[in-house]
Amino acid sequence: MNKRQRMKYACRSPMKKPRYSLLPSLAAAGAMAATLCLPLPSAAQSADMDRVDWKEDSVPPPLPYSLKGLIEVEMPRASSVKIGIDPSTIVINHTTGIVRYVVVARGPSAVNAMYEGIRCSTGEYRVYARQTQGGEWSPNSSSEWNSMLGQTTYRHPFRLARNGICIGTGTAQTNEDMVRALKSPKGTLYED
Repeated sequence: MNKRQRMKYACRSPMKKPRYSLLPSLAAAGAMAATLCLPLPSAAQSADMDRVDWKEDSVPPPLPYSLKGLIEVEMPRASSVKIGIDPSTIVINHTTGIVRYVVVARGPSAVNAMYEGIRCSTGEYRVYARQTQGGEWSPNSSSEWNSMLGQTTYRHPFRLARNGICIGTGTAQTNEDMVRALKSPKGTLYED
C-alpha cells in the first residue's frame, strides 16, 4: 500500500454508507409484522375446515333471485353463455366455511339458474340444485364436492372464488365485502 492509498484509507469517515443497506430488510420485516396484525380470515377459518371430521351443515333452500342486478362473471370470449351471480343470494356460513349463492346462466335460447356452494379452504365447489327456465328447483344428482381447478365445464366457481368470494383459503367477512370485490374490475379494488 503506497502513501496515497494509506492516506485515502485513513481519511475515510466512520459514518460512510455501507455497501449494503438494512432499509429494504427492515421495510420487509415491518410489512410482514403489519400483515400479521391484520385480521386475516383465512388463517382462522381454514384451521378447522380441513379436519377429517368436518361435516357440512344442512343445506338451506335457495334464496329467490332476480335477473336484475346480476354481477357478471368473467367467462372466456368464445362462450355464448353469460353467467351472473345475484348478490342478494350470497350467504356466508363462517362455521363451515361455505359460501352459497345462486348463479344465472343466460344463453341464446334459455335462462337457467344453479344453486351452488364454494368451500374456500379446500378449493372446491358443489352444485346443490338446478332450475330450468324459471321452473321448480331440482336437486343435483351428484352431490359431491369438486375441485375448482382444471374444470372445463364449470369455470365460473373458480372465477367467483378468485374475484371476491375467497380470500386465500378463507372467505370474506361480509356479503358487502364480497359484492364490492365482485363488482370491481380486476386489479382496481385497491388502486387510487
